[in-house]
Amino acid sequence: MPELKTRPYEHQKPRRPSRLARRTQPPPERADPPDLTLFLYAGIGLALIVMLLAIPYLIQYLVTLISG
Repeated sequence: MPELKTRPYEHQKPRRPSRLARRTQPPPERADPPDLTLFLYAGIGLALIVMLLAIPYLIQYLVTLISG
């Protein structure tokens, strides 16, 4: 039985399928990412509101835990 020789890997350029038309114009420019600072401020505001509402309940829980 002859020895099988493995060929080293050679990178081949990707081939465009023949069913697709050739591109004659460069691809369109990508749009800038959206500005999400409004969501950041809204998230910080909601976190502050939740924190302000939770603090009295945490204090009440600690007082009842300590007083028994």
